[in-house]
Amino acid sequence: MLLPEELDRDLQGVMTIVNDHSFATAFLIDPQGDFLTAASVVNGSASLRLVDNTGGSHAVRLVGIDADLGIAIVRASNDGTPLAFGAPAALQVDDPVVLLASPKVVNLRTSTPAVVLKRSDTELSLRVDDLPASLGGPIVGPGGKVVGILIGSGRALPITVALADIPQWRRLAGTAVPLAPLPGNLVLRGTETTSAPAAGPSIQSVSPTRASAAQDTVVTIQGSGLSDGKMLRVQFIPLASPSGGFEGLAPTFVNPSTLTVKVPAGRVVQDYIVQVTSGDGTVTSSRIAFTVMP
Repeated sequence: MLLPEELDRDLQGVMTIVNDHSFATAFLIDPQGDFLTAASVVNGSASLRLVDNTGGSHAVRLVGIDADLGIAIVRASNDGTPLAFGAPAALQVDDPVVLLASPKVVNLRTSTPAVVLKRSDTELSLRVDDLPASLGGPIVGPGGKVVGILIGSGRALPITVALADIPQWRRLAGTAVPLAPLPGNLVLRGTETTSAPAAGPSIQSVSPTRASAAQDTVVTIQGSGLSDGKMLRVQFIPLASPSGGFEGLAPTFVNPSTLTVKVPAGRVVQDYIVQVTSGDGTVTSSRIAFTVMP
């Protein structure tokens, strides 16, 4: 079993990868933003998105796919902590290990106990209650170190086998991929934080997080330290495009923790970061993407 501090440390690098139609798991393996995931998650997908553990979205570069081994690497900017690699060869039958998933996703267990049923140089067979969205998740063993990556139900690739690809992939720039839409079955935990708020205004939630391009939508922004004044404005800045940004209409100060703003119809279908300029001129941005849909 993992110690609480080992689990907390590892989960800082376990995030969610979204493709054209679904979502799965990816984990950070180095400081330059390389994430290991299952090849089946990204292979053939025209768009991808990384969702971090604050619920923020990141554009992705596809770096490499090894369909034979069942793994892939994507690259994205993030504030995560890379997971350390362990020694799968040291595992024995009936040894306990743990399958991890992003702590931000409601419909996945953050840590799922597993047992090694069989080990070879090229595969770990596990008894584990996994789900399709668990694919790409790290299997961690003693010390919270990664011993494998889930590539199929009950099947993991030993992390030492992945090392055949990782060094050469790290040298590649990768290919930018369009941002995938957020799937309807991806449920994220609330955006509240237990840490002390930073000085100045902050945005904690945006509701709704999606709007139809066919009609006006009134959006409520919850935060702290917001202020009224002549400089109050709300801008919607494209997450992965140089064009299509716009200013919200009729920004209204309700109280220091609440604003409302109207998103007009006809906006470009894409993801946006919500940027608020308070009445005193201070600026803050949401880390939760706001999506305009068809």
